Amino acid sequence: MNRRRVVLGAVSATAIVAGVGAGVWRTRSGQDAPAPSADLWTLSFARPDGPPLAMSGLRGRRLLVNFWATWCPPCVTEMPLLDAFARNHADAGWSVLALAIDGAEPVRRFIAERSLRLPVALTGDDGIDLSRRLGNSAGGLPFSVAFDREGLPVQRKLGALDAALLQTWAAASG
Repeated sequence: MNRRRVVLGAVSATAIVAGVGAGVWRTRSGQDAPAPSADLWTLSFARPDGPPLAMSGLRGRRLLVNFWATWCPPCVTEMPLLDAFARNHADAGWSVLALAIDGAEPVRRFIAERSLRLPVALTGDDGIDLSRRLGNSAGGLPFSVAFDREGLPVQRKLGALDAALLQTWAAASG
């Protein structure tokens, strides 16, 4: 019986040390931030009105992708800010895409009530999984990812954006 406890204790200790070691190695080697899904640029999303939106058409520009929902209070608060950012930074090569984790009808009403002009597409429940693949380990909303012209993520934010942070992101990306 004692031998069994010693062996189980040794196995448990080894597993803990291996887990901690792997975490330290990943952090030091820069692997703690997940890479975006390679297939992001091959995806296409339904739109509340109109033809599907192909991600391939947004590649080569700086892109801010925002995951949101009409039932998410911080998402609702930041949407006019994102709409203004899309208009004010288009000439600087920025595109903004709002990916709604919601149904088409609530999104249509939301867009009409607020006169939004930024592109909005629908992900449904699959949007949470996509946001996780892009670095949203908590799966919370809102979640934003800024991509450079090469399609690589350069900034991530879980929670509502503000004007100062958006200006910082815009300035940092040239």
